[in-house]
Amino acid sequence: MKIIRPALPVCFICILFACSSPSNRRAVSTDELEKVQAADSAAQQQYAATRDALSATELIELADCADLSCVQLYMKDRDNDFVHARKGEFAALHRSIVTDTAGNEFVMPLSTLYADVNPQASWRLAHTLHRKQTGDRLLGEFQQLGFAFVDSGYFIGGGLKGRQARFSSPEYPGKNLYITATYHPWYMKGLYNNKVTWPCYVFEVYKD
Repeated sequence: MKIIRPALPVCFICILFACSSPSNRRAVSTDELEKVQAADSAAQQQYAATRDALSATELIELADCADLSCVQLYMKDRDNDFVHARKGEFAALHRSIVTDTAGNEFVMPLSTLYADVNPQASWRLAHTLHRKQTGDRLLGEFQQLGFAFVDSGYFIGGGLKGRQARFSSPEYPGKNLYITATYHPWYMKGLYNNKVTWPCYVFEVYKD
């Protein structure tokens, strides 16, 4: 009697005889893997945040805005680096470690942009930086644009607790830069979930 054997399952045949194209049987070199990874990284890079703060020129341009819609339109072109967190507030997408005065470390955006949209308040727009190095770099940009120290005092009022340093530049007549080092950025506005225990550097540019 002739014995009929069942056909081997396709998957088993593939295992025995390596069902694959010749190209799949070729070993992939580490150089090729690195090329694929580099191409993937380059594709993602166009969507990655590249900076932690607005530039001096951008803050000077924002001083021409008189309402939130103007600010939103301006920041829309910078959504690779900043996210509109809530009404009137933007935050840097890149997060990093900020160390407070007690040595505690927090992971947070290194800057925020806040517009006071309260109808009862005078218009204010503040860029708050959470690292001294970032603040020093931004101040350096303003100084390169001709901004020099004029005086200090309580100029804006209501938004911040602490004295502000005022700077002006002959290149930008009618616009003044105000800088405040504070632990109370936009006091009582509820911008931070926890008590601020790290120094903040607030930059404001206004048409005076």
